[in-house]
Amino acid sequence: MLKRGFCLFRANLFRNVTSKENLKMKSWQIHSYGDLSEMQLNSSRLPVIKSPKEVLVEVKAASVNPIDVLMLGGYGRTLFQMLRNFELEFPLTLGRDFSGTVIAKGHEVGNEISIGDEVYGFIPIHKQGCFAETVIAEKFHLLPKPKQLSHVESASLLYATMTAWSALFIFGNVFKQMKGLRILVMGASGGVGCSAVQLLKSQGCQVFATCSSDAVPLVQSLGANQVFDYKDPDFTKQVEQEGRYHIILDAAKIGYQNIPKSWQYETYITLNSPLLLNTDKHGFICGSASSVIDLLQANLLHKTGGSVKWAFFVPDRKGLRFINELINAGKIKPVVHKTFKFENLSDGIKAVSEGHLRGKVVIDFN
Repeated sequence: MLKRGFCLFRANLFRNVTSKENLKMKSWQIHSYGDLSEMQLNSSRLPVIKSPKEVLVEVKAASVNPIDVLMLGGYGRTLFQMLRNFELEFPLTLGRDFSGTVIAKGHEVGNEISIGDEVYGFIPIHKQGCFAETVIAEKFHLLPKPKQLSHVESASLLYATMTAWSALFIFGNVFKQMKGLRILVMGASGGVGCSAVQLLKSQGCQVFATCSSDAVPLVQSLGANQVFDYKDPDFTKQVEQEGRYHIILDAAKIGYQNIPKSWQYETYITLNSPLLLNTDKHGFICGSASSVIDLLQANLLHKTGGSVKWAFFVPDRKGLRFINELINAGKIKPVVHKTFKFENLSDGIKAVSEGHLRGKVVIDFN
């Protein structure tokens, strides 16, 4: 039935809404927040293009990100539901970045994307995700799949790399000058960490990185100037002896409160702010106010002299194109920890929830 549906879409069946009603696909959905037991592999309707700038993609591979694990438990539900304009919340499909083949498009997509093209892209956090056989994406969030990479490799790159780019370029404000910056990446062997190391090296930064003993060779292979093993008894002293860092990027959820006072830095950037937790707990208004207080206290009471900043994924088109150029030039390469089949998605989510990854977990739909 699914293959027949794809053929019909390629014949421009989108002109006839009523003829799409019975087309089905498989998708992983949750009907309430909780643990892995909430994940259900269902037969559901193919999504329908509602905007002339949308594209329907047959998913070939999708990566699992830590945000998927968090959202499964209800993380961010208050703000995300506001972004959805309070549309029906469930059933909810998770999954943020993917690679696949275009099977239909809206009439304002233009010639940049054609039916049959292989593309890779991402889905904003409040939209229905890509843990399904087909997904709707905005044309601004798609680009041609790198020819030198497989679908699995391509699917592993964008969300993590754009998270790192958002943290450094937007919240870290390193647009003006990057060459020569001394940046410490904590948690350098995870998905965001691997991307951050490569992104920074491509711009001429001096990159220092932390990871566990068994991940040191991997992080060194990504180009880090110095890699610190956090299990080493002299770890704190080693990081301190390298002097002052322009930025510490915390991709390991260490927390500014736990950074040794002997470490010198100008800016600490975390990807683990309390904003979403606060709004989930206290509601939007009180939660936002509480978050402002938290950030002010972090900067006013912090004794190192460095500023504390919170960073979030930003779905920026310019950032996407910039990252795409680096990927196509081979300056950012995929690091895949493990691949799971579509039917075993729950195992992939479990692997991410357990941590200690070396790169990304990817779901192969073939």
